[in-house]
Amino acid sequence: MKRKIVPQKLVRQLPDAVKEAYRQWADYMYERVPFNMPDSKMHATAHSERVLLYALMMGDKLLPGDAEALEVLGHAAIFHDTRRMTEWADKGHGARGADFYEAFCRDNDDMTYHPEAACLMRYHDRRDERGRDAIAATFTEQTERVQLLYQIFKDADGLDRWRLGPRGLKPDYLRTDEAVNLLGFARTLVAMTS
Repeated sequence: MKRKIVPQKLVRQLPDAVKEAYRQWADYMYERVPFNMPDSKMHATAHSERVLLYALMMGDKLLPGDAEALEVLGHAAIFHDTRRMTEWADKGHGARGADFYEAFCRDNDDMTYHPEAACLMRYHDRRDERGRDAIAATFTEQTERVQLLYQIFKDADGLDRWRLGPRGLKPDYLRTDEAVNLLGFARTLVAMTS
C-alpha cells in the first residue's frame, strides 16, 4: 500500500467520525482504487486524499451525525478523478469516473454503491447549474440534502486548487462558509504534502 500523505499527527486531532471515515476511505483508495494516471502530480492519489479530508471535515460540520453522508463524500473523493486522461481540461472525466465507480461497486461487494456519490462525481467538472438541475430531477425526495453534498464536494475539490499555485484557488468561487473557513488549512496542507 502506498503511504498516505496527510500527517498522522493532524489526523489524530480530527473528530472521531471524520478520523474513522478518512482512514477507511484513504486506505481503501491506496489499496484498491486504480487511476488512469497514477503518476499524476495533479490528479491522482495525493489530490484525492486531500479532497477526501476536506469533504469529510465539511460534511461533519454541515451534516452532523450523518454517517451515510460521510460515506457518500468519501466515495466521491476517492473515485472522482480516477478516469482522467489529461492533466488539464478533461471535460467528461467526472462522468467517466461515475461510470467506473458504478461498475467497481458491482464487481466488489465490499463497496456499497451510492447514486448520490455517482452524481457528485458526474457533475463535479460541470457548471453548478447543470449539477443542481440533475440533482433536482434525480433526487426528488432528497434534493436539499444532495444539493448540500454537491456543494461540499465541489468546495472540497476547489480547496485543493492551491496545488496549482498561489493563484490557483479563487475564494469567491467557494459555495459554503465551511470551505472559506478551511482556506488557510488547505493552503498549509497542500504546501506540506505536494
